[in-house]
Amino acid sequence: MMRVKAYYRPHTLEEALRLLHSEDAVPLAGGQQLLAEERHEAQAVVDLQALGLDRIEMEGERLRIGAMVRLQQLVDAPHGSSFLAEAAHRDGPLTYRNAATVGGTIVTHDPLSCLLLSLLVLDAEVEVQRRDGALMVALEQLVTDPAHWLQRGLVTAVMVTLRAGGTAMAVVARTPRDRPTVAVVARVVRQGDRCAEVRLAWGGVAAYPLRAHAVEQALSSQTLEDAHIEAAVAPVIAALQPRSDFRGSAEYRRAMIGVLTRRALWEAWSKAT
Repeated sequence: MMRVKAYYRPHTLEEALRLLHSEDAVPLAGGQQLLAEERHEAQAVVDLQALGLDRIEMEGERLRIGAMVRLQQLVDAPHGSSFLAEAAHRDGPLTYRNAATVGGTIVTHDPLSCLLLSLLVLDAEVEVQRRDGALMVALEQLVTDPAHWLQRGLVTAVMVTLRAGGTAMAVVARTPRDRPTVAVVARVVRQGDRCAEVRLAWGGVAAYPLRAHAVEQALSSQTLEDAHIEAAVAPVIAALQPRSDFRGSAEYRRAMIGVLTRRALWEAWSKAT
């Protein structure tokens, strides 16, 4: 467990950014991963709970989810997306969801997070506040290299347009309550008997959640058929290099990503009426 040498609880974003730049300090959101880390030296922590980043609001056609929103808030939100609520629920048990935050999930780029995969297929953008100003970053860019985009700044919100189309999630795990070994989330927009738009995100096959752009492009404007899916997915899977661990071997992960991709695409297609 991390040894804390100093604790700060700023009430403004400016103060929080100043603290993060003034000494060897790290931001504290839900603390699910930070406090469990093994560090050789004590750290100063900057608690983000008093910054007012815990709201879920509609801004025009976009859903704004504050970085300090707990995953359980997404599950319980009276407005928003039942798709995101389902994904947040899948990320862990109630005790975990009551502590873990949306911002923390993004910054740690958890490759098994169904919430991150769902945000990816919705083309989510992340609001980042740094001392040199604010910027909007595509979630896909941020999860591949958080340190580059944050530069000791803070994720303050994620913005999502609740887009048209059918969505689906397919996972495989050792037990129904366990974290996924492999997960796939798909979104399909239909135009007649063809796919007008396809979004596909894979979890459990890399160090961070992946958007399967090559598969998306291959299926765009195509009729959805098993043969088309196989032709699009097979070369991409062959290039994957997932790690083996106690949840499953690399070979198992590659096999399951194909099975789950077909399952998720067909379910999303059936919902995209």
